[in-house]
Amino acid sequence: MADAALPADRAREEAVRRFVCFLSGIQTPPGLFNPWRDVDPAYDAHRRAPAVRRAHLFLYLLRRVPRVEWLWVGEALGYRGAHFSGVPFTSERMLLGHHPLIGPEAILGRRGRRTSRTDLSLIPGKISPATRAFGFAEVSATVVWRAVRENGLPPEAVLFFSAVPFHPYDVRKGTLSNRPPKRAEIERGRDVLAALLQLIERQRGGLPRLVAVGNVAEAQLRALGLPYEKTAHPAQGNAGRFLAGMRRIVAAGAAKIGKDR
Repeated sequence: MADAALPADRAREEAVRRFVCFLSGIQTPPGLFNPWRDVDPAYDAHRRAPAVRRAHLFLYLLRRVPRVEWLWVGEALGYRGAHFSGVPFTSERMLLGHHPLIGPEAILGRRGRRTSRTDLSLIPGKISPATRAFGFAEVSATVVWRAVRENGLPPEAVLFFSAVPFHPYDVRKGTLSNRPPKRAEIERGRDVLAALLQLIERQRGGLPRLVAVGNVAEAQLRALGLPYEKTAHPAQGNAGRFLAGMRRIVAAGAAKIGKDR
């Protein structure tokens, strides 16, 4: 009832802020990193890093919630992507303006801030001189944003999220590792995805078209009883299959919209 007395823009800001606060309030066990709550003591530049990542997610959602037409749901966050950027399927390098395909204006409306350390030690296969200079980059993030561009979709029309909205890592290898999420972690993520869908539905007057990016996302959307399209996850050499799947899905969606008109 309190939101009803607020101007529409302010009410939307408050709704998005509540969701980000809800997400950042979730305490996760070892092996599951919440980038909007947790500090990575080995690789974060400072203790304010979670606050920076919360600000990134807030701006990202605020630009999309009222006008989003597509919600692409992935599996989980990765250490090269949202672990440091705070935005699913988006790397730190994109938010800092050092990526050749997508810039921060299309994601946040302005340049983001770095949360990873600038004095990172070089680790073959994980931290390169480019990582140290420009921040982390993620192959899956590049491929997913490429699909947005190749299909002519406005950046604000597409929102990315994950079946597990946290970063699963191997505690033996540290936070610069990824692992498949466990069943209990997937089940725990279901309530978060449901809360995001509720936020979107209330703000735009209905749900967007849902795309399951991979098997874990498909299981999550099926468990929620929602209609969806499916494509392969771009990781593990499946970039071509993902891009072809998104071309098919977006073309089918455009054809349906044209027919409905």
